[in-house]
Amino acid sequence: MRLASAIALFLTTAFAQGVDPVVTFDAASVKPAGPPVAGDTGGMRGGPGTGDPGRITFPRATLSTLLARAYDVLPEQISGPAWLDDSSTYVYRIDATLPPNTTREQSLLMLRNLLAERFHLRLHHETRTRPAYELVVAAGGPKLKEWTPLTNAPAGKGKPTVDGNGFLRLPPGAPVGFIMGPGSIRMSYRQTMAMFCHGLGTDINISKGVPLGSPQPRVIDKTGLTGIYEFTLEFAGSIRSLGENLSAPADGEPGAPLASDPDQAAPDIFAAIEKQLGLKLVKVRDAPVDILVVDSADKVPTEN
Repeated sequence: MRLASAIALFLTTAFAQGVDPVVTFDAASVKPAGPPVAGDTGGMRGGPGTGDPGRITFPRATLSTLLARAYDVLPEQISGPAWLDDSSTYVYRIDATLPPNTTREQSLLMLRNLLAERFHLRLHHETRTRPAYELVVAAGGPKLKEWTPLTNAPAGKGKPTVDGNGFLRLPPGAPVGFIMGPGSIRMSYRQTMAMFCHGLGTDINISKGVPLGSPQPRVIDKTGLTGIYEFTLEFAGSIRSLGENLSAPADGEPGAPLASDPDQAAPDIFAAIEKQLGLKLVKVRDAPVDILVVDSADKVPTEN
């Protein structure tokens, strides 16, 4: 009996020591957002890789939006009660401070832990099949330049600048930016292919004229490219009620020609990706998709 008890105690102690401690914010406030306030918009402000890496703020977000951010998935990968997406009634504000040198991955884990604690979340994963696109390398090979960080990069402050082709110059820490041209979108990226695919569904919708906020197609990275790349992409489309046009500053070229043939209209995003990046979007019928299923959650988060 003593031997069995000693073995049980040893196993319990060894297991406890092997469990990673819960990663949390230094401080966090979670509360209902209340009525809209002038200047408060959706999305997240701050966090690792931004000009304010020690703080994140969600001025107004549904629980579905928060879960999509925390688990780094598309909103369409969240399944649960209808109120999760009710932006008129169940909207929340989060303000949190992060420990110094927190990475993006750590900040996402902190957000997952915070949501689980304050909303008493119970969820599980399911794999379902849905139509999707696969991003592959085109026949001629990729036309991408791997990004090399500058050793003495200036701080990402001041007015954004535009290069001679009409594309936004990305400041340090910015993974993506855009400029709306006449009938076209000029995108600037500094991303891995996985990150590029994560936002490519939105770009496909923009090129097709689908309104922002609509369900977006899933894009799966099948390129086999593993680096971080800095590239631009220009395609036909328009963005309504999102951001403002940027005018080229003194060191840019106002009225710069389109990146594609200036005598022709900009191509749709499918042709642009193949011609400008050496990649290709291929539609598939049944792609496996990880779905985050919310079994239960509180509508009112616990007090701070």
